[in-house]
Amino acid sequence: MEIMATPVISVRHDTSLHDAEELLKKKKITGMPVVDENDEIVGIISEKHLLSLYDIRSEEEDITDLTFRLPYEYKTWVEEIMTKKVISVKEDTPIEEICRLMVEKHIHRVPVLRGKKVVGVISTLSLVGYLLKLLQGKKESGVEE
Repeated sequence: MEIMATPVISVRHDTSLHDAEELLKKKKITGMPVVDENDEIVGIISEKHLLSLYDIRSEEEDITDLTFRLPYEYKTWVEEIMTKKVISVKEDTPIEEICRLMVEKHIHRVPVLRGKKVVGVISTLSLVGYLLKLLQGKKESGVEE
């Protein structure tokens, strides 16, 4: 599937929240699948999960650097805050169906599975990139909307 991100960046369910946060920052992604010891999907974690742990008291505060306030003493592991009901697709799921699913479920990324193993991730960003390629292709071939 041309639009899915590979290789998959994921974390194990027993990864510390600090390490998960650092991986998201390092890879410049907003979320990733969570896998177990057999590399089978068990959840999804995103920056939204991590941000929900912060105690943001003022809208004037700079929220670009919150690492010093993450309350790790209350939650420690990815499995404690991850989404456990994962919405996923198969490799042969049509793009239109994936888009519909993401809109209807209000989700920003969908793991692509082969069995229970994650083989890719489709995000809103990858869908926009795919759409841009299609539109540029139409423009170059002289087809107008």
